[in-house]
Amino acid sequence: MSAWRGAGTRRLAIVLLALLALAPGGAAGDRALPCGMAGAGHPTARNGRRLVWGDEFNGSSLDLAKWKFHPTMNSGDCVYTNDARTARVENGCLHLLVVPSGDPQKPQMLPRGVSTRDRMAFKYGYLEMRAKIPFRHGAWPSFWMTAQPELQKAAWMSEVDIFEIFSSKDTVVANLHKWSRKKGHFMIQNGAERLNREYVFKDCANLNGEFHTYGFEWTPEEMSFFVDGEKFAAFPIDEEHDYCPGAGLGMSGHRDFHNIHVNNEIFTPGHGWCPKEKRITADDTLPIDYWIDWIRLYQKDGEEILSSKDGRTWICSPVATEEDAPSP
Repeated sequence: MSAWRGAGTRRLAIVLLALLALAPGGAAGDRALPCGMAGAGHPTARNGRRLVWGDEFNGSSLDLAKWKFHPTMNSGDCVYTNDARTARVENGCLHLLVVPSGDPQKPQMLPRGVSTRDRMAFKYGYLEMRAKIPFRHGAWPSFWMTAQPELQKAAWMSEVDIFEIFSSKDTVVANLHKWSRKKGHFMIQNGAERLNREYVFKDCANLNGEFHTYGFEWTPEEMSFFVDGEKFAAFPIDEEHDYCPGAGLGMSGHRDFHNIHVNNEIFTPGHGWCPKEKRITADDTLPIDYWIDWIRLYQKDGEEILSSKDGRTWICSPVATEEDAPSP
């Protein structure tokens, strides 16, 4: 009986997707479908690239061969855990939660960052996530990358923010950063005569209840950022387009191997940067939910991916074939 129901559910999802494809907006119409229902067939190719890595979050727990809990954004006035109270795989999704801690000194409990650090690092390709993200006061969810330290060639660490939501009801923000122990921190600035970094949803009435896709394309020349297939930002990363030339750091760090991070943070006074108007308050209800349906990485010849069990020994990962892809 359960197998029949599963097959029927998949058939229903395919029919719904076909109908949605005929509607204005095409495949973007799948935003109301729950985890595991969108993108039927798990495409093994995209824009001339092949699926080489991903997680559909269809198991019963986080796959620790692909991910680890890694403290990337810590605040001294929050409780961080690595357990199912704040991070669990359920209903075909990775579910990250901010919940009450019961501690009046540290009233919120949240997950440590989920990361591919010491597990997988890549250079160039197209990375995409389908997720339902908290767009609300006090929330600071993100999907981002940093250079893997053992593979880093530049004298500074690269950070790539595929998106961050800064306590906003409708806006995602992308950015590039350089972190240098000797020279400090530099990033792309927004504003007049600057590169655009923001995507503003035109219809945000039900944004907290919708899934959207967030994409990132990386070549030796440029990093591009997408929402629902629409490119909203593009940052050149060649040496002629250094966004902080006075620092003398160059751009090579943005061409180092990077790993992936996912965080469901909040704005609290314990963070080094916490604008007062974004700070979570007692009036902000909990939980704060971040649902991730899947994360997929596509590459073509000349783009690289490495895997490791301990972060010290790295090997070339085999390219996925159609036979290796998850079953629909």
